[in-house]
Amino acid sequence: KRTLNPMPSFSWGDITAYADAYGVPVNRGHNFAYRCDAPIEATKRHLPDLPWKKVDLGKPFWQCSEAEIQGSPPAAVTYVFKSFGDTHTTVPVEPHESERAGRFVRQAKTECGIHT
Repeated sequence: KRTLNPMPSFSWGDITAYADAYGVPVNRGHNFAYRCDAPIEATKRHLPDLPWKKVDLGKPFWQCSEAEIQGSPPAAVTYVFKSFGDTHTTVPVEPHESERAGRFVRQAKTECGIHT
């Protein structure tokens, strides 16, 4: 059975603009930035006790300036959740990365099965 995706041609910017314009509720996880001194390999970003600081931005990260996301003094590397799956398959990514970059990073597949 196939599902209808009404936004197949939407870019990340299109999606966030739509959410903002129409007051679409978004996952509160989008309000957090994870600041650290050095990059953390994507396959390790799910581990507990990582050397980063979780910061509540008070609004979705796409509504923040780069300076707000990086903090003061600016963090060397900052990650955000652009996409959410389950805790075993989703990790935060750098703000400039694709929302798909944090999905299924430790697995060969790229979709959960619902969309395939």
